[in-house]
Amino acid sequence: MKKFIITGIQMRNKGSQAMFLSLYYALKSIYPDSEIVGFSNKYDTSEQYSFKLLPYDDYTRKVFKYRLNEVPFLAPVLTSLASQWKKSDKWDGKIAEMEKALEEADAIFDASGYTLGSGWSMAGGGLLLQTIELAKRYGKPIVLMPQSFGPFDWDEEGSEEFLKQVREDLSYCTKIFAREQEGYDCLTALGLDNVELSTDLVIREKFFPSASDIYAPGEAREVSYPAPDSVGFIINENVFRIGEPDAVLDLYAQMLDKLVDDGEKVCVLTTSTADIEPVEEVLKKTRNRDRVEVIRGEYASPELIDIIARFKYVVASRYHSVVFAYRSGVPAIILGWASKYSDLAAHFRQQDYLFDIREPGVGRILEKIEQMSANHESESRRILECLEKMQGDVVKQAVEALQA
Repeated sequence: MKKFIITGIQMRNKGSQAMFLSLYYALKSIYPDSEIVGFSNKYDTSEQYSFKLLPYDDYTRKVFKYRLNEVPFLAPVLTSLASQWKKSDKWDGKIAEMEKALEEADAIFDASGYTLGSGWSMAGGGLLLQTIELAKRYGKPIVLMPQSFGPFDWDEEGSEEFLKQVREDLSYCTKIFAREQEGYDCLTALGLDNVELSTDLVIREKFFPSASDIYAPGEAREVSYPAPDSVGFIINENVFRIGEPDAVLDLYAQMLDKLVDDGEKVCVLTTSTADIEPVEEVLKKTRNRDRVEVIRGEYASPELIDIIARFKYVVASRYHSVVFAYRSGVPAIILGWASKYSDLAAHFRQQDYLFDIREPGVGRILEKIEQMSANHESESRRILECLEKMQGDVVKQAVEALQA
């Protein structure tokens, strides 16, 4: 029986959750009797799910990084102290379970979204390297599933030595799937020959579970759906950090007003708790607050995919909300800022509907709203045609690389 570990994931970020679910169920389709455990950073309780999760977080990472688990009787004492300090029992017995999983694993699959690149600090990038070094220590092969990489031009002390460590650790990986051309180019420029270009895991895999598949019995919840023929509006709090906050706020409000004035039914969907506050700020700014539907709640990624599939198109800036839309053939007007957005739009021949939030060009975006309203059906057909060509079992490719 095969045993696998999936790292680089969390349940509260729905994009990360979706990548885990795509990977988990794809592995299960290849090895139905396999045991798979998720080393997850953030989740509420593992009991609510139909799969096993163990806490790969700030505390357990330090234990394994400094090999404290190898000191007799130390890990239980430290865990007891950490549990008292944080008033949580989530680590009770988990170090031993994680150690056992690492010893018995046939392979590790990492499903991070993006941590290794100078868009993050070296400390942030070091999280992925730490996982690779853990795989080395236990003698396990590791595959980095489709994710973003680069650029590698950190402006921090010690960056030259860190880049050497990046090259050394990444060369250990059996296979690295880069999600964007920029990342592929950055990795191959390091001299790595274990890199392959691939679109997002959630797009590549044809199967995606339903909510009833992922929850333990009795855990499924009611879902609110938008009115038929609604336009979805998905705000990302990060755009207020990347763009100029007041300009972003004005842009969102103008777009909402434009849609309502044009007679569209508009539904604001919050896909992350981090977006609740900016959503409220935008709604205060709009002239038509009473004519905008809002769907709030903590939904799992299968539920979000089901909700988004019911829109005729979306205005979105969360990367995986666009992935969820494209997966269902729903067009999107995208407000982005990184290469992952441009590559994603290009895969589906949707570049005309992509805008850089740092240079929004309100007039152009409002024109595209009119164009999308007129052409969303033909754009949907184009997206589905592209989707059919792109889907192709990237997890099977990863497994084959391990067997080579």
